Amino acid sequence: MLKPSDRDQWEADRPAGSDAARERQSREELRDLLLATAREILTEEGIQTASSNLTFKRVFDRVERQTGRSVTNASVIRRIWDNMADFQTDVLVSIAQDEQRPEVNQTLEGLGQVLEASDLSTVESRRQTLQELCRVGGEVSVSVTSDSTLWSAWISVLAIATTAPDSDQRERMIGGLLRGFDSVAGFWEGTFTGLFRYLGFRVREPRTLRQFTEAVVAWSEGQSIRQRVSGQASRLSLPTGPDGGLQEWTLFGVGLEALTLQFFEPDPDFVPPPPTAAAR
Repeated sequence: MLKPSDRDQWEADRPAGSDAARERQSREELRDLLLATAREILTEEGIQTASSNLTFKRVFDRVERQTGRSVTNASVIRRIWDNMADFQTDVLVSIAQDEQRPEVNQTLEGLGQVLEASDLSTVESRRQTLQELCRVGGEVSVSVTSDSTLWSAWISVLAIATTAPDSDQRERMIGGLLRGFDSVAGFWEGTFTGLFRYLGFRVREPRTLRQFTEAVVAWSEGQSIRQRVSGQASRLSLPTGPDGGLQEWTLFGVGLEALTLQFFEPDPDFVPPPPTAAAR
């Protein structure tokens, strides 16, 4: 959230001198400020039909309230963006390629609790840990994505990108989405590398970790869209608890476990850590 104290970080609309470099820097700073403010609005409200809540006036008014800086159409039109549609596209592209997903940290926190209680001393105990990670991870993922306004905005961008009548706008947003896909997949690929190595599993050849990551991300996105429409996550009870007791699973968690069993196998060269290290 921008604060009144931020006003000193932004220069006036027109630099005091005529130096081209300073003027370009001023435009870039103003562009960053307006994009950040527009993203705040969409994060709080979501994307309304035809981006009706994403107008110059809404963004300018918010900037003035938060920083005391007055911005006008003359400050941005043909200086930063050709028109409001061009501005809206830039905002949507920035959301499309965003790699800072708040739900990621919450999901990792939930998995961390399972790992703290994990037993890695045998292949069977490692399989049980992996199964519990899928169950808990599925539940946490469903919960955090359903509450994420940023995720809702991202899904809206996805819909707009595939239906926008303007080909240039569509291509720019699709490009942003592809960069976002790559960034998110890269993050999870690195995370899965450490996780499965810690658990003592390796990728089944000829499959690859990248393929697994892309499958999980696609499965997560599809389930999240379905949940947005239905208003609830599909669940079922399975005898996976201690002594065969029933535990509640999300459909996403069941699919996640199926993917892990297809892509991973116990690593025969794995050396379990000392019990005290595994318990930490």
